[in-house]
Amino acid sequence: MDRVIVYSAINTKIKILEREFLTRQDYSNMLRMTSVSQVASYLKENTSYRDILASIQTDKVSRRDIEDILTTNMIINMDKLIYYFRGDYRVLIHSLYLKYEIEDLKILARSIFNGKKAEEIESSLSFLGKYSKIEPEILFQAETIRNLIYSLKGSQFFEFLIPLVDGRRENLFRFEMALDTGYFNIIQSRKLNILPLDGHLIKKWEGLLADLYNIQWIYRGKKFYQLSPEELLNYTINFGDRLHYKERQRMCYSKSPADLHQMTSELAYGFLFKKEEISTDIYMERRINRFLFYKLKILNKKFPLTIIQTITYIWRLELEIRDIISIIESIRYNIPAEEIKKYLVRAA
Repeated sequence: MDRVIVYSAINTKIKILEREFLTRQDYSNMLRMTSVSQVASYLKENTSYRDILASIQTDKVSRRDIEDILTTNMIINMDKLIYYFRGDYRVLIHSLYLKYEIEDLKILARSIFNGKKAEEIESSLSFLGKYSKIEPEILFQAETIRNLIYSLKGSQFFEFLIPLVDGRRENLFRFEMALDTGYFNIIQSRKLNILPLDGHLIKKWEGLLADLYNIQWIYRGKKFYQLSPEELLNYTINFGDRLHYKERQRMCYSKSPADLHQMTSELAYGFLFKKEEISTDIYMERRINRFLFYKLKILNKKFPLTIIQTITYIWRLELEIRDIISIIESIRYNIPAEEIKKYLVRAA
């Protein structure tokens, strides 16, 4: 296979789609808004989202309405890129896109755990069933995490979740960890006929993700769930760029957040922690996403005509939607603009 043949048309399409991203000025303007309807009006009248928001009544629109529309648009654009891939490359892209179904499953599981019904969930669940054999209608009937696991029978995720149903371990944290472990196992198990450089970049990128997710999980498992070191280690992703088994083991047996911070610093991941915010999990997630955002920009320039261009576009689009929803959510709760910026991936 020739890289130019594989990627010239795809990258041309991506460059066209990239013109639709919001600008820094758009971010600044949205941060000055004081209501959800004002943000919706701004997006509808001043940005590339004008066409997909054309039919909404901005004075009646909800956060869920906007997220549904933006997520649907994301799926449309993802499908536009899938169109250009053939054979094993299409299999690869479908596998990478499973990440978004997993995120929807996590949201649904959290809602079930908190006693909410499907119609009460604020977040969009538009990806469920898109790239897997999941049937959303069946999932929405689940009333417990156990029911949800059995509802996933026949999907790629079931084999990773069914061990949780032993009467002891089916809690939310383990559900999320098992799903993410399953995702990386699916990616790693694909023996695909792709270009060697693409194979190297996928391994590097997914290894980086695994490192960051493992650090976050170990931190959360210790702080919020008081899991034993043995159980934490058992649920970490057995794959990574810099975090191999010994590093993960040391982190799982660390005695304090400060010790964990020191270990991550030795592996160049110390930026995930700040002493004054070491107990605030949401900022760690934001730092992970910001790091990935800028890391992708570097890889994008360094490796033209590779799979990284497609990965970068999809991640940028996902993170832009997250930022829009973060702004809307913060405005709903009257959070000042300077405080809202702490939750955003892109700097405004």
